[in-house]
Amino acid sequence: MKRLVAIAIAIAIGSCGAPAKLGAVPAKLPADAKLIDGDASFVAIERYKGRVVVLDFWAGWCGECKRTIPQVQRLAAAFASEGLLVVGVNAGEKQAEATRYAKEFGIEYPIALDPDLELSDRLGGGRLPLLIVVDRDGTIVHRAKHVDEETLRVVRKLLRSTASAAP
Repeated sequence: MKRLVAIAIAIAIGSCGAPAKLGAVPAKLPADAKLIDGDASFVAIERYKGRVVVLDFWAGWCGECKRTIPQVQRLAAAFASEGLLVVGVNAGEKQAEATRYAKEFGIEYPIALDPDLELSDRLGGGRLPLLIVVDRDGTIVHRAKHVDEETLRVVRKLLRSTASAAP
């Protein structure tokens, strides 16, 4: 019984969202996954191939997301000139809500919507916030809840290897 209580407490304080659905988390971005872009059209995730990308999964109701977004904003600004693409993926909210929260939170990087949690669930994003760093081939190379030292190290390494690989 004590163990169940401890697990429940860990889940409750460990994230804004419910535990992720069980199942294997893919090593690559699913090529068939779609998000809704700002103009309400579907965008295939394949669009990001060839770029170093950080997907920032967030929701307006998530207090921890609100605290993480300024970190992500600084990351986006710091590495934009080196080619990093940061995309805020709003998980589960309608476009009007996501737009309102993005403005309220000061998000300046591009926003995409995952209103039915299709991509979020496939990537194990049942817990928010979730940052996923993706290399140019679409391989998921890092997951984190916040922009931490490891996230920065991975992003720098990917951008350096991208720069040295460019003709």
